[in-house]
Amino acid sequence: MNYNARAIDELAAQYALGTLRGPARARFERVCRDDRRALEALHRWEDRLLDLAGAVSPVHPSAAVWRRVQLRLGHSRSARSSWRSTTQWAMAAGVAALTAAIVWWTALAPAPEIIATIADQQQAQMWRIEARPDREELLVAALPALPQDAQHAYELWALPPQAGGAPVSLGLMPQTGSRELRLTDAQRAALASATQVAVSLEPVGGSPTGAPTGPVLFVASVAS
Repeated sequence: MNYNARAIDELAAQYALGTLRGPARARFERVCRDDRRALEALHRWEDRLLDLAGAVSPVHPSAAVWRRVQLRLGHSRSARSSWRSTTQWAMAAGVAALTAAIVWWTALAPAPEIIATIADQQQAQMWRIEARPDREELLVAALPALPQDAQHAYELWALPPQAGGAPVSLGLMPQTGSRELRLTDAQRAALASATQVAVSLEPVGGSPTGAPTGPVLFVASVAS
């Protein structure tokens, strides 16, 4: 099953929180094995939750609270059952609060948008390129029509708007699955001013010169 970037982000949040259970949890684990986007989204949410947990100050019970706990522990089984019930309710309330925070955080996070779809002359789509509004990173997904070439690499370039300008490499494109390309400030500036991107065929590892050395196979417009 194919998931868009927003669905993957929401599933990753639920998985990291522990609210994704049963067959849905197992299904997302399979998606993570096959789709790098899902695994990267899961790692991002795990890091966010770790930061969120670290930001919560510990609460130390007072002596009076500890005395009440000791009294409860010394009571009958029904009292112990009541204490366990109270603890479970407290844990459930904590999970509910954290779930609400995750839902709020996900809703505020801008969804990735498709900025370019790269296709051949027959309009067979090869890659889909998504980015968030800040364009600090690109999410590039290889599509089924893409021909595999183990002897070469496909490299993405931001084309300058003016004639005679130098193209700027944005990174290597995946041949299967998806890849996250984190952009430097210079790459973001080049992409922001570009109206087109291109893909060239390069040696494994990419262009050794910083400019296209192989044939330019595809050119696509960039969404403004």
